[in-house]
Amino acid sequence: MMELIPTHMNLADRDIYLIHIEKEIDIRRKMLLEKHKKLQRISKQNHFLELVKQDYKNYHDIILQQKQEQMRALELLNQYIGDLTKSGKLSKYNIKDGIYEQRKILHEIKKIKCSLDELIQLNNQTIDHLKN
Repeated sequence: MMELIPTHMNLADRDIYLIHIEKEIDIRRKMLLEKHKKLQRISKQNHFLELVKQDYKNYHDIILQQKQEQMRALELLNQYIGDLTKSGKLSKYNIKDGIYEQRKILHEIKKIKCSLDELIQLNNQTIDHLKN
């Protein structure tokens, strides 16, 4: 360490120089400690955000699955009603009711499909936003 101290200084100047260096070291040590604390906070936030992202993905996947199951069930019901109306085993009034129910089912399928499309679009926008 003595090599770093200029040799042409008198003892008082050397003491002042060493005090200055000690202060500089202390300032840098505090700066490094603050950076370390900041990195720890960011790391915790990133971990928390990763958990939130995973929860969102799980929630999103469940909703998509439920919507798709609803659509399949309604399509099966629609097909069943269609088969009944075509079979000729129903009365004129039952056929009208069947056609009415089919229209309601098709309308519900359309609403679910729109909802699915919105979910997928929102998910894609969220993914794009997170990438940027």
